[in-house]
Amino acid sequence: MNIQLYISDHCIACEEVIDYFNEKKIKYELINVTHDQERFDEVLRLGGIATPLIVWNGEVIYTFDPNKFETILEGKDG
Repeated sequence: MNIQLYISDHCIACEEVIDYFNEKKIKYELINVTHDQERFDEVLRLGGIATPLIVWNGEVIYTFDPNKFETILEGKDG
């Protein structure tokens, strides 16, 4: 799996994604856009307007939904 996780400081939803990924032992690239305008511009180019923004194997996911990720993970195992 190739996952980029765009986050910002003081983002509760970002913390939820990080906790979820760590709990599930999902490897990801963490990209903090708080003080990095170029990286935040990437979020905008990807169609995002806020963090967290997840790019999972090229698919852009704009909101974190644990149920959706459970479905994705079940598909990977089966």
